[in-house]
Amino acid sequence: MKSVFPYDSVELSASGREVVILDQTQLPNQEKFLHLTSAEEIFYAITRLKVRGAPAIGIAAAFGLAMCINRFRTRSLAALEKEFLRVKRYLFISRPTAVNLMWSLDRMERCFYATKQSLGTTEDKHAIEVIRNALTAEARAIKAEDVRMCEVISELGFSLLHPGCSILTHCNAGHLAVSKFGTALGPIYYAQQQGYSPKVYCDETRPLLQGARLTAYELTKAGIDVTLVCDNMAATLMAQGKVDFVFVGCDRVAANGDVANKIGTNGVAIIAKYYKVPVYVFAPTSTIDLTSASGNDIVIEERPAFEVTDMYYTKPMAPKGVQVYNPAFDITPASLVTGIVTEKGIIKPREVKNILKKG
Repeated sequence: MKSVFPYDSVELSASGREVVILDQTQLPNQEKFLHLTSAEEIFYAITRLKVRGAPAIGIAAAFGLAMCINRFRTRSLAALEKEFLRVKRYLFISRPTAVNLMWSLDRMERCFYATKQSLGTTEDKHAIEVIRNALTAEARAIKAEDVRMCEVISELGFSLLHPGCSILTHCNAGHLAVSKFGTALGPIYYAQQQGYSPKVYCDETRPLLQGARLTAYELTKAGIDVTLVCDNMAATLMAQGKVDFVFVGCDRVAANGDVANKIGTNGVAIIAKYYKVPVYVFAPTSTIDLTSASGNDIVIEERPAFEVTDMYYTKPMAPKGVQVYNPAFDITPASLVTGIVTEKGIIKPREVKNILKKG
């Protein structure tokens, strides 16, 4: 599969001392790259959505942790371990819903202690260098594995499509949200490369407009036939028979197959059920959380009011002081999901518990 973009949304510099991200808050008007050199800058970039998308957040956190340890000056292995745990705990709380963040940071911790244990009684100076190298390699491996997962997911998703098909998307689950290619948008890129000429209807995805600013930007840049629609137009499109599939990404899948994704996904799935349009959720297995029995166990992030009332407007679009409810995600029940596309296959939601057992 060919990438249609000359850059990735998140990178670790060759030296391992900088995390380089494309600032997604500046899109579609400016492609601005940020060079992050501290835990605080990584935390801010994640919380303010400068880097976003569950897989990309996980990769950024792993890169950030490796970067901080590479920059931390010490001759004491104990001090290095203390700093590692401090940064890990700090980044762990940057966003609560996307399980990839926790998954990648826990994986980095396992790498730290496995490497430390393998060294035995080695002097601190040598051990510190070995651990730094191991963490950098592990962070790069997390990204490389994500690239491969996206390739496989893209090919599996492509198998659902037919020439000239039309797809409705919500939020952004493309190249910008992962390391490369995308999850829900990956099959669309692949279909375009195979000559299928897919048609995409792109929900704007209020209040942060990830569909309008990011998905429409990506697809337009890739030469895909894309039409931007307001979120409340999805039902009209389906009633008119203009949508063959709904493709969305996700931030967490519970053990029963319930899905946490960008706010509005549940509404789209309800409408699709009524109009008999299949809904496919694209989810690397790193987003599956078996500790959450159902969607009721998933913590939903609530974001600040100004994103609804002021952000992207030259003047406030609501009365001053009005109360605002701004959950970042909602839960789509497993009963509304046709299938979940993972790198291990396309499964029914009820099969989530078994998919992690596959080699």
